[in-house]
Amino acid sequence: MTNLPKNQIIIDGLEYCNWNREILEDLWNGGVTAVHTTLVYWEDTQESFNKISEFENLIKENSDIICHAKKTQDILDAKKNNKVAFIFGFQNSAPIANNIFLIEKFFNRGLRFMQLTYNNQTPLAGGCFEEKDSGVSRFGKAVIEEMNNLGMIVDLSHAGKVTCLDAIKFSKKPVAISHANPSFFHQSLRNIDNDVLLALVNKDGFIGLSLYPYHLKDNGNCKIEDFCSMIKELINLIGTDNIGIGSDLCLNWPDEVVMWMRNGKWTKEIDYGESKDKNIKWPKQPHWYQKPSDITNLFEAMCKNGIKEQIALKIIGTNWFNFMKTHF
Repeated sequence: MTNLPKNQIIIDGLEYCNWNREILEDLWNGGVTAVHTTLVYWEDTQESFNKISEFENLIKENSDIICHAKKTQDILDAKKNNKVAFIFGFQNSAPIANNIFLIEKFFNRGLRFMQLTYNNQTPLAGGCFEEKDSGVSRFGKAVIEEMNNLGMIVDLSHAGKVTCLDAIKFSKKPVAISHANPSFFHQSLRNIDNDVLLALVNKDGFIGLSLYPYHLKDNGNCKIEDFCSMIKELINLIGTDNIGIGSDLCLNWPDEVVMWMRNGKWTKEIDYGESKDKNIKWPKQPHWYQKPSDITNLFEAMCKNGIKEQIALKIIGTNWFNFMKTHF
């Protein structure tokens, strides 16, 4: 295995795990410095504050190996103190309802990422599963401005194409797509077309590459060589500075949770998301990316498949850190 530099920062730009000591120790033993962790999807305001309290307790109970990052300096301190920094994120704007004043309250509790939408239309913007993408609304513009002012990252994962282009244009600070892949790699409602990628990086935005099976060529049978080839093609399109990993690992959850992610509280029908065979279970992960520490295996694979080590190091962490520094 390729030895990583001792001071290398490793960041996963998104995970949604039912955290327990075993998974936390895998993060820690794998040398991961920080992880953007999803707290909520469809939860309302009070449920979301309760979820923050749950994560604060998780961190207290495991304070020997994890900590809460509210500033990028906290990530550096985590590296120095041999801990993993947790960065809080919401995968939907449902927790703020129609109340812009709640954003600062969540920010003060440590929230640093928030998506405008999760697949569906929201008061802010259009989701990628909608037949017609509304783009960013008046309220959405105000929310983006508030997030910019506070130092909270606007996350366009799960947003529609028009919404992405609108948000990139309206935001005064660079925006992120924390977990997705280019459409040229795999056609998915969740993946991103080249024109959006170019608009994103033209304003110093960022994409975290996803390992979620429905975002991958051949789904759970995706070959690591193909994933590395995709990275090389993406580098040719947008350069090396605006790419990271947002694995979208979802570990230790019962199958009912994947249906909660798809259906939430918005429908009484069964929504199967992007499952072509109406699968109600978690899709199979590629054998080469099963746990958080596998990000180091991906680094090794990138180096073996024609990506320079210096660039691979940027992709597994340095780029994310530099992007986050522009916000908090």
